Amino acid sequence: MTKNEKQTKGLRIRIKGTEGVIVQTIVVLLLVLTLLLCMVPVFVTIVMSLKDQQDITNFPIWTLPQERWAFNNYAQAFQVLSSPLLWTLLMDIAVSVTVMLMSCYVAFLFQWYKFKGKKFLFALFILPMLVPNVVLLSPTYIVAHELGITGNYFGVILPYLAGNQIASVFMLRVFMQQHPKSLYEAAQLDGASKFSLFVYVCLPLSFPIMMVQGIGIFAAIYNDYLWPQLIFASDYSKGTLMPYLKSVVSTLTQGIQYAMYLVAGIPLIISTAISIKFFVSGDFASGLKM
Repeated sequence: MTKNEKQTKGLRIRIKGTEGVIVQTIVVLLLVLTLLLCMVPVFVTIVMSLKDQQDITNFPIWTLPQERWAFNNYAQAFQVLSSPLLWTLLMDIAVSVTVMLMSCYVAFLFQWYKFKGKKFLFALFILPMLVPNVVLLSPTYIVAHELGITGNYFGVILPYLAGNQIASVFMLRVFMQQHPKSLYEAAQLDGASKFSLFVYVCLPLSFPIMMVQGIGIFAAIYNDYLWPQLIFASDYSKGTLMPYLKSVVSTLTQGIQYAMYLVAGIPLIISTAISIKFFVSGDFASGLKM
């Protein structure tokens, strides 16, 4: 086969194969189309949040503001949501960090220390993962009511601390199985205690998976509506953001409503942007090898 024939054959493969120009162009066009379709609701929400009531009533939803740009909708949205948003963020961050530190230490003990009944105890620990959360909702509320923690933040903090550790311990232990055992042995030869091993060896190696799992917990708690609604049923203004948002949004104009939805989504946008690099990192990928 001559050189020209080889070049022609290679060009034909690049054109016709899955890596060829035609297939790759179709893939890119489909991805762009999917992205545009996903962004349509976001675009409509942004446009509606910048309209006054007259624009919303007289013009189609996809048109830009005709009378004026109602940026004051965001000022009013921040004014209404500032207090519950702040308290929700503080509670959510504190719970997420605490859950990840406690889960990491428990997973560290299960993975690197031998004790009688370890396998049975670990199986017993992750057994509640088989039970749907909705089944546990009523018993958990009865316990919270009997303890007298309904109507305050302890009613949401304590169940969140307890309920989010099971899956976290499981994921972290799987991730720790990929850690080089020689690092722990070398640290022990240098006289490191158990706690020193955890702080100086285990935590730095587990940071990627802790960030991914922690941001997932953060988003789940931030978006939770049902449990805070039960706990703060007497007064949503004292509770977390989502039940309060649902209770007040219908009393305001449509432009402010859409602005409130966007303001409420800002922490999730930031947390997602932070977590992307940990999702695609090789360290996280190695944690999925079971």
